[in-house]
Amino acid sequence: MKKLVKSIAVCALTLVSFTIFAQDNKSLLWEISGKGLEKPSYVFGTIHMICQEDYIMTETIQNTLKNVDAFYAEIDFSNPENMAVLQQSMMSETPLSQRLNNEQYQKLQQLLKEVVDLDITQFEHLTDAAIVSMVTFKSFPCTDFKMYELELLQTAAATQKKMGGLETATEQMEILGKTLGIDAVFEMLNDLKKDGFKSTKEMVALYTNQDMQGLYDYMKKSSYMTDEVYNEMLTKRNHNWINEMPELMKNQSVFFAVGAAHLSGNDGVLKLLKDNGYTVKPVNIQ
Repeated sequence: MKKLVKSIAVCALTLVSFTIFAQDNKSLLWEISGKGLEKPSYVFGTIHMICQEDYIMTETIQNTLKNVDAFYAEIDFSNPENMAVLQQSMMSETPLSQRLNNEQYQKLQQLLKEVVDLDITQFEHLTDAAIVSMVTFKSFPCTDFKMYELELLQTAAATQKKMGGLETATEQMEILGKTLGIDAVFEMLNDLKKDGFKSTKEMVALYTNQDMQGLYDYMKKSSYMTDEVYNEMLTKRNHNWINEMPELMKNQSVFFAVGAAHLSGNDGVLKLLKDNGYTVKPVNIQ
């Protein structure tokens, strides 16, 4: 289980800054029906990592998962091959000190020590995306965390659900490798230096209040969410998932758990499902 938690963290922490969305109705859980589905399926928007005191898990969410036939996350965390990929994705063949010029290295060394009290030597053989993970971890004002993907996976396993993923770990880590470079590390550290925990607290408050418009506005002003990153991390993947979901839902009820950022906008999962003829409505999770 410790290895599983570590593996999920590699992927989940790198995505935590993007787990936000916008829709007209307030809900983290949405029912998918119509278009000949024998049983409804559901999509749940996660914030991949959250302080334990802010964690939302109601009976409605738990019972919905227990009553479906299958559980699908972004990737299949129950697959050992995916776990191996996530572990390997942390390591860089080129040391950090060789990837950066002297000025960049010294600047990063100073920021890591000043802002998050970390020694740069810890990151010498890690990828940029893995460094983003570590910095993200430090951006939360707590040490006790909950990971939605892990909690949902445990419930699905305990109730013997069929489990799978909407993409492979290799596909996901390739995207992260393209979009989360050393510039993202500097941006995150500079934001933390300037605002401390303020930004993270704002994001979490919006999530726990299910304030979707507020979360959408937060996403748009994020220094990390450039047009290129948005397209690679969200838009392209959403369209890929929509190609997979109909077949998965055809003869079984599925509980999909994806980063909440994927639910929003004209290219969001909810809009794309509606465009494909499904009825999508919010579920009251209280």
